Amino acid sequence: MNMKSEVKCNNVSINKQWWLPLHIIMKNSKITKKLIKYFLFTITLVIFICFFISGSFLSKLYRRQQYNTLKNNAEEIYESLKSNTPVEELYGNAVLIKNSAIIPLTKSKMGIMHILKDMDIKNLHIQDIITIKNGESFLTYKLETPLGYLITFENAAPYSEFLNIIYIVLISVFIIAIIISIPIFYFLGKKFTKPILQLKNISNEIAKGNFEIVETINTHDEIEELYVSISNMSNKLKEKYSFQKKFIANMSHDFRTPLSIIRNYSEAITDGILSEEETVNYSKEIINEVDKLNAMVVDLLEISKLQEGKLKLTLEEVDISYFLSQCVESFLALSKEKNIELVLNSKPIKVLIDEKYMYRVMYNFINNALKFSPNNSIIKISSVETPEGIKVSVEDNGIGIPKNMIKDVWYRYYKDSKSGGIGLGLPICKEILDHHNFKYGVESRENQGSTFYFIIPYTFGAERLELMD
Repeated sequence: MNMKSEVKCNNVSINKQWWLPLHIIMKNSKITKKLIKYFLFTITLVIFICFFISGSFLSKLYRRQQYNTLKNNAEEIYESLKSNTPVEELYGNAVLIKNSAIIPLTKSKMGIMHILKDMDIKNLHIQDIITIKNGESFLTYKLETPLGYLITFENAAPYSEFLNIIYIVLISVFIIAIIISIPIFYFLGKKFTKPILQLKNISNEIAKGNFEIVETINTHDEIEELYVSISNMSNKLKEKYSFQKKFIANMSHDFRTPLSIIRNYSEAITDGILSEEETVNYSKEIINEVDKLNAMVVDLLEISKLQEGKLKLTLEEVDISYFLSQCVESFLALSKEKNIELVLNSKPIKVLIDEKYMYRVMYNFINNALKFSPNNSIIKISSVETPEGIKVSVEDNGIGIPKNMIKDVWYRYYKDSKSGGIGLGLPICKEILDHHNFKYGVESRENQGSTFYFIIPYTFGAERLELMD
């Protein structure tokens, strides 16, 4: 899978010729289409909110400012009248109504003069709007003074023009934003979708079984993090696929061998060419091979059950020293056959474990140590206190494990050619230790020996016991 400058999207080729018709791109770029749709919705909502705010909040604010100006004018005119000084040119117009007489104080609109003449001034609000016959509207402010009612007023047209200007500006912004945003979002969408389409191609290749990823994505965001996750997944699947092929090959061989023996021995017994003693021996061999097959099937079923999370631990307080001594006793006969000394070094420490399953772990560790250790050697089984917890280990002086194979020994499908079997012992141990939440590992040098270990954390329940007399 090579890096290409051309990306296929819904069977349509999108290359670097960005001047392709926009409607064709839009038709086939779903994310770009969504980006533009969401932007249009967002800007429409924002403009609508702006219209609402300008029609209510801004208009009220602007009107309040006009009324404040009319009020200030009325107060200044009143002060001028009291001091018999000329009324200066002010914002708006003003009249003084005294004893039903209307006295213009500034250049007044004649239309509103007639309206005021016919009105009951007492019913006029302090802040009010008056509409004359020709349809003009005026904002008025009424100030009650000892001299009479002082009324300032101003044409309301600027108020309407103010709102119209705001609406025109908002509509212009809306149109300009759409004109500018569509090509911008097209290019942004294209840039955004390119790594996604790369991820799509990578996923398709992985689905086909091609785990080699040669493309790189450097977006410095969550898409790159997703790419890293997919790459890690691909590597894990590659390893698992490799282990699976090895497992099938090993399992086929290990099943075929006892089946061939069973068939050959059964044919010999059926043909009647054996003596009575040979028939008995052959029958015993058949039973042994059947037991081997049964043990392999049991292991397969057990590890499947463990990996499906069906294992339920029964935790009990166990003296680790006594537990290890019981494990060692199970191998005394086998160790004597190879003249291998089993050395136990452990203090009485109480821990919480599932004794049955942890016995399976120790059985596998010790059995492997005996299998790969030379005659006349020593195997050390110990439990020691460390800062992390109680470290239980099995150390041998056997053939060791090659450095490039150490990380693979815990996998279900791994089997070294020297080990025999189908390689399920350590994977089963791994699942049991994982369910206990114990740290575990192996230290090994080829032709020098191996140490398999696990650590029971103090927080899990490891607790000192008094040394027994």
